[in-house]
Amino acid sequence: MHFIKKRRNKPLYKKFLTLRKNVQQRQKLLSFKNKKWQKFQQNLLLFKKKKLYDPTSYFISTFLTFHSKKFKNNLHNKQKLSLFYGNLRKNYLKKLTKFTLQRFKNLHKQAVFLFIENLETRLDTVLYRTHFCYSLANARQLILHKKILVNNKIVQSNSCMLKKGDLITFDKTAIKSINLNIFKIKNLSIPPKHLYVNYKTFQILTIDNANYTNCLVYYPF
Repeated sequence: MHFIKKRRNKPLYKKFLTLRKNVQQRQKLLSFKNKKWQKFQQNLLLFKKKKLYDPTSYFISTFLTFHSKKFKNNLHNKQKLSLFYGNLRKNYLKKLTKFTLQRFKNLHKQAVFLFIENLETRLDTVLYRTHFCYSLANARQLILHKKILVNNKIVQSNSCMLKKGDLITFDKTAIKSINLNIFKIKNLSIPPKHLYVNYKTFQILTIDNANYTNCLVYYPF
């Protein structure tokens, strides 16, 4: 008989060990007591005390050649970016890079600005930045369950790009869970400047297009 191997879904927080960085700024990682997490916590404390100190540069790596080190750095940067925006797929990131490079073929800096602006105008990131959802996974769960409306229309795609003048509202059945989500968030930061948020009526209005300078507050890389 042909046996099919069952795949186990590994938790996302285990990927932070290889990267040696708390990409999503989760406080849950600081409460783990295993030895592997103690080294991770020590590296985070050193990085906070000395901002110029990079703990990853002091580890002896198995990658010896220049090309292998470059491949390793590129791979880690891709993983950090995908985890920061809720574990995005490679195909989606490739399509988005092609879209940005086609518009700015020679100007690479402007292409990078537009790339980050497109990621910040996603529906799931906007819900997370405005603190209506405590995580990107929670935002995607609400979108899939048809609890979010854009211009009075149900939207089920997480990668829906918001434009100037778009209005986001919530279903009445999801208001209780959204209230609990706001209380769960400990470190409340200011919402982006291109968004107008009304916490009484549970509405989000996009006043202007996302700017790269405003996005840098949330982008840690």
